[in-house]
Amino acid sequence: TGVLPGALPPGDYRLASTLPDPELAALGFLAGSYRFTRYKAANGPKPKRLVLPEGASKDEVLALAEALYFGRDLINTPANDLGPAELETAARELANEFGGSVKVTEGSGLLSDNFPMIHAVGRASDRAPRLIDLRWGSEHAAKVTVVGKGISFDTGGLDIKPGSAMALMKKDMGGAASALTFALLVMRAKLPMRLRVLIPAAENSIAGNAFRPGDVLTSRNGMTVEIGNTDAEGRL
Repeated sequence: TGVLPGALPPGDYRLASTLPDPELAALGFLAGSYRFTRYKAANGPKPKRLVLPEGASKDEVLALAEALYFGRDLINTPANDLGPAELETAARELANEFGGSVKVTEGSGLLSDNFPMIHAVGRASDRAPRLIDLRWGSEHAAKVTVVGKGISFDTGGLDIKPGSAMALMKKDMGGAASALTFALLVMRAKLPMRLRVLIPAAENSIAGNAFRPGDVLTSRNGMTVEIGNTDAEGRL
């Protein structure tokens, strides 16, 4: 059903036959209907709409689709409008909506709090790197921790990517978007867990103070790491 919205003319549709999983079919249709419209005129194409299949829960389908759209919107937002600070804002808005908390360690604070690798990756950008720590749920519930990579744009650093490989590097924060999408689903469903989401957010840029191939950095646990390629920043 995911390909149907792109193939059908505008209008209202219903599924003619019963499917084993009507909710999945409806979600597929909504996933295929997604469009990133933030920078486009309001008078876009007319929608293709699907009558909710029998046996599908409207609330369940919409909750999943809204979370999916939330994550895709973050990933599709260009890096000039979405950097480490905007990822922090997205996390804070979720926490505020559902009664969670967010702690952020930013800029030089990463060094004083012993997160040197995040600082090294992001120090060449004028957009301060940070560690975003979102927490939600009962202290007595089972703990689930998710870590999402939040590189808002990846030039490759001094080992610079060619233009063809850099074009879509706004999506290098897709791990962070997925982690926040997961958090949205968990918190909205009020699942019995103690959730923690960690997002190391930075922009891997080029400047005179960028980390270099051949540098030896000391990590949080005291292990030294020799940099072979600055485009392998995710490992740091």
